[in-house]
Amino acid sequence: MAKLCAAGVQLREQIDDDYPDRDRKSDGWIADARHLAKGSSDHIPVDGIVRAIDIDSDLAAHKEEAYALVEKIRKCAKKGDKRIKYIIYDGKIMSPILGWKRRAYKGANPHRSHFHISFTTLGDKDGSYFNLEGEANERPKKDGRELGQDISSNSPSDLSSSRPRCQCNCKCRSSVSLA
Repeated sequence: MAKLCAAGVQLREQIDDDYPDRDRKSDGWIADARHLAKGSSDHIPVDGIVRAIDIDSDLAAHKEEAYALVEKIRKCAKKGDKRIKYIIYDGKIMSPILGWKRRAYKGANPHRSHFHISFTTLGDKDGSYFNLEGEANERPKKDGRELGQDISSNSPSDLSSSRPRCQCNCKCRSSVSLA
């Protein structure tokens, strides 16, 4: 009995979590007759493991949302996630060849209704979380100080005390003007 590689299961679950109402009519992972007739596809099980998924591009959001998700997956691979072998979407293929840059895809199916992700054998058993958001919780730094750093209300701050205070008649003492 064929099974989807652990990386494929994990990525599909992450996408399902982020887009619970997405369309799934173009989703798939196991080879159909067309893939089998072709003879070479990551949808065809090797030693019982399928190393590819297709995800419908209708994510129940704006059309560009699929492009943004594909870009997150591409960046994850480019930053070093070796489980991702290649990605195909909208007539383009992205792979380690040329450093994950988009290039024309010449296959019979341009993958416009869905995007295709193939996995390496590293993904067979590695179902760890895909960091699709980049460096998690990292804030940019300027002059050694984290930008956006939370400042305790009881601690001294470098905020100017001459800023206008809240005008809402409450005791928040906010430095944000409501005018």
